[in-house]
Amino acid sequence: MRPEAAVFRELDTLVRNLSDQLAGFRRRALAAEARSRELEQILAGMTGKLDEVRQQVEDMQASRDAAIVQARTLEGQLLTARAEVQRTQTAFAEISAKALPGAMDEELARENDRLKTRLQDAREKATQLTEKVRFLRQQIGLGVER
Repeated sequence: MRPEAAVFRELDTLVRNLSDQLAGFRRRALAAEARSRELEQILAGMTGKLDEVRQQVEDMQASRDAAIVQARTLEGQLLTARAEVQRTQTAFAEISAKALPGAMDEELARENDRLKTRLQDAREKATQLTEKVRFLRQQIGLGVER
């Protein structure tokens, strides 16, 4: 197996895992919104601390809204990363089709270098997305604990 193919598979796996994580964050955000509405209804009948509770609910909703915005941003970045992976795979397939079994000319070597650079860029983007998702997960966790 060629090293580039293994790296493509790894990147593709990372991108798919990131999609799954984003879907989980969206479900959590929606569940947090439903829970905050439920709490607001329960506490509406109480006296005294109602204003304080409402402020907490508003804070939770603001955190949820920020999490949803960030999740959408990450989804856009994920789509961009997927498109880059697809372009890289297409270029790799074209180069592989042109290559003769025993001959690797200068053009193929330059193209391989270019693909390695693109792969490294895609790897960095995937790492950044993973870090952002981890941060988002922490932020959602903090918002739910309130």
